[in-house]
Amino acid sequence: MKILLCSMPDTVPQFSARTWRAPNLAISSLAGNVQPHHEVALADLILKRENLLPSIKEIIEKYQPDVVGLSAMTFQFNTARRIAAFIKGLQKDIKIAIGGYHATLMYEEITSSAESEPFDYIIRGEGESTFRDMLDAIEGNLRWEHIPGLSYRHKDRFLHNSPRGLENLDALQLPRRDVRIWNGYLFSGKNLDMIETSRGCTMTCNFCSMNRMYGRTFRTYNFDRIMLDLAHAKKNGARYIAFADDNITLQVKRFESLCNAIVTAGHNDLRYIVQASTTGIASSPALAQKMARAGIQIVFLGIENVSERNLKIMNKGNILEKTKRAIEYLHNNNILIVGGMIIGHPEDTEEDIAQNFEFFDKHNIDFYGEQIITPYPKTGMRDMLMKEGLITNIDDHTKYNGFWANVRTKNLSSEDLQFLRWKYKRKYSTFFKTTPAFKANFPLITLLRICILRPYYRMKNLFYSFIKTERALFKMEMKKFIAANNFFDRKTK
Repeated sequence: MKILLCSMPDTVPQFSARTWRAPNLAISSLAGNVQPHHEVALADLILKRENLLPSIKEIIEKYQPDVVGLSAMTFQFNTARRIAAFIKGLQKDIKIAIGGYHATLMYEEITSSAESEPFDYIIRGEGESTFRDMLDAIEGNLRWEHIPGLSYRHKDRFLHNSPRGLENLDALQLPRRDVRIWNGYLFSGKNLDMIETSRGCTMTCNFCSMNRMYGRTFRTYNFDRIMLDLAHAKKNGARYIAFADDNITLQVKRFESLCNAIVTAGHNDLRYIVQASTTGIASSPALAQKMARAGIQIVFLGIENVSERNLKIMNKGNILEKTKRAIEYLHNNNILIVGGMIIGHPEDTEEDIAQNFEFFDKHNIDFYGEQIITPYPKTGMRDMLMKEGLITNIDDHTKYNGFWANVRTKNLSSEDLQFLRWKYKRKYSTFFKTTPAFKANFPLITLLRICILRPYYRMKNLFYSFIKTERALFKMEMKKFIAANNFFDRKTK
């Protein structure tokens, strides 16, 4: 059969698709683990944001797939549903499967509503084995009811099979990169790829939906497999690698050994981006040194919040001193930090929000990854906020991406939260301040900032200050961000 696997084009406003275009690792892994007699093609639709529907029409006509698989996060699900309907309108006999976090968490709600109309199958949980079995069933080699983790359409309703156990990572084949239809994955102007060295996390953070995907487990790939994956990505042109691990620092000694293995294999000529906990990084100054030697350049650091009260609400514990130590260790090795910040907790005031941004500024956080608390489906945080009546957007999941305010606090409205996030980000995270770590990593870009970008933005800000109020500027930018993921009403090129 011919299989077409697609990821969604929707992006989060904090991470512009102009500078960050990453391939979807999930569909690459699915492609690597289907039966070899199938023809597979991968379409990362983030590469076709400006010309989406004509691009989909073109690949459907060119590849004539029998099965289309779509992967979507919660805020992308509505786009996936509309793309599925568009494909059915082109060729009604194509079978369409949907997978990902949202489909896994919300399969019962989806299949009991009109949202399920364009879908034939729902892949729940990890998809490699379930998707492979589904293809066998389509070919008549397996009975539908014998496929754990699958929901499938039978006559006028969906049937839900029992859940599937977690994948044996040792049995998984490498992701396929050779069947990608388009090129153009990049970060900072260089080719970007994704790999994973582990799956899952055992921490109890109540704002995260990961435990509904994997349970509170942590499974690892062996280092030989990881080195092969890195070699494969490098052969396909990668210069940056983003590790997709949920918590790569959960086992610190293993992570140190991984850094050593990268150096031994000669893959420290790549540059790496990882997501890490402050507790893991703070555990040892030697870890940051080994990370730097391995080529790790950027760490998305889970600082989360500087309030002891809010950290307790998130089940994070009082990690502030560990956070300061982690920042010190990373910056001592010129490793750039994207600071993960979560605001909008029940007791938050403007002062609480300002304190987080001031902390980031004081400690020279290089990039800001600020989010507003999002009541993701089936999380403990959602249950808590629902009981307190603080969720202001219950059903519109298109705004469930950390950027938009779907909640209020006891002191601030949703619009207040949205405005204050914008206001303090604008004040502290600008081209006017360049951190020491940024200067060390990007000397040419620093020069560009000083000579061109700073004068430009100073003039731009001065111009707008004469013709628009701060609130008017805020509303203008929000209107732009709302339109960014509207792919179905824009004119095609």
